[in-house]
Amino acid sequence: MAVTMLQDWCRWMGVSARRGLLILGIPEDCDEAELQESLEAALWPMGHFTVLGKVFREEDNATAALVELDREVNYALVPREIPGTGGPWNVVFVPRCSGDEFLSRVFHFLEQQGQTVESVAGALGLGLRRVCWLRSVSQAVQPWVETMRYQRLGVFSGRDQPALGEESFEAWLHHTADMLHVWQGVSEREKRRRLMEGLRGTALQLVHGLLAENPARTAQDCLAALIQVFGDNESQATLRVKCLTAQQHSGERLSAFVLRLEVLLQKAIEKGALARASADHVRLRQVLTRANLTEPLDEALRKLRMVGRSPSFLEMLGLVRESEAWEASLARSERAQAEEGLAPRPMPRLMPEPTLRQRMIKWTRRSRSSRSGNGSGRRRTTVMTVMLSLQA
Repeated sequence: MAVTMLQDWCRWMGVSARRGLLILGIPEDCDEAELQESLEAALWPMGHFTVLGKVFREEDNATAALVELDREVNYALVPREIPGTGGPWNVVFVPRCSGDEFLSRVFHFLEQQGQTVESVAGALGLGLRRVCWLRSVSQAVQPWVETMRYQRLGVFSGRDQPALGEESFEAWLHHTADMLHVWQGVSEREKRRRLMEGLRGTALQLVHGLLAENPARTAQDCLAALIQVFGDNESQATLRVKCLTAQQHSGERLSAFVLRLEVLLQKAIEKGALARASADHVRLRQVLTRANLTEPLDEALRKLRMVGRSPSFLEMLGLVRESEAWEASLARSERAQAEEGLAPRPMPRLMPEPTLRQRMIKWTRRSRSSRSGNGSGRRRTTVMTVMLSLQA
């Protein structure tokens, strides 16, 4: 279980698990700069943080990172997902009640065994005074334990695009499954109430219908039905259509669109709707035809397509972020000139070339190391031709 991994890792590193976050789903080829950038964008409301280590998890085919905060986790601010390279990264943290779960488990165990605090105390040879003391303590802490282990679920409505304050189904499901495990000692009726408390719209209507049909359904049954309806069970044709019709939304950053498109591509590849070898080609085509590009980036990508050199996901994301940084720099320059009362300079036709040139050289070296023979030579010539043409 991810929470157990977090606790064990924190214990081994000698840090408090209540100040730790476990980030799952980081691509193996995500470099340090991209990792820090994504974490800073998502975790800045929680204060300063430090990445203590990374490890590759074979079961996820991705990297996990341990993050230490400078204070205990703020449950109102901690995100369930972090937008990053390769799609959203899952955030795992110790549930609010984990430190007090021991008492809850003791009471639940005694109840299952048909025992009471008094009978256990008697078996241990404790006197009447101590028995009374144990009974009073158990009665006093039981409501406190119940309060501590109750943590509201996030909100899920069943929409394709979650509204403000709502969560995606994957993030909601991850948190809900953890909390159902924590609520082991809670009555089934209360579990259902807490589950429905976090539902809205069609998701809530579905659970209402299930319980109207059979009021004896458990919270786990309702969750299984939600997974069947809203989980990742799309057909190959549906996934393929979603990939080929994905487009940048109004107000959506280009880098956010590229990340969203990558999630769709990877789902389609996993389901066999697209061949892995075609991913770079499809990505390039969607960005060129379904996104709003600056003239320099549009020209660079079209020249790459013309010579048959489709950028990988990381290469595409790098170019897009450079383009966004260039646009932001131009906007700042224009604002500064406007404030000084100067006439704005004409916008340059292309982005500054040194960074783009270095990126092209990097691609060339990668091609050189991964290919051999005549094919390699042709590949190097193609990339260098594009690089030189972009500098012309």
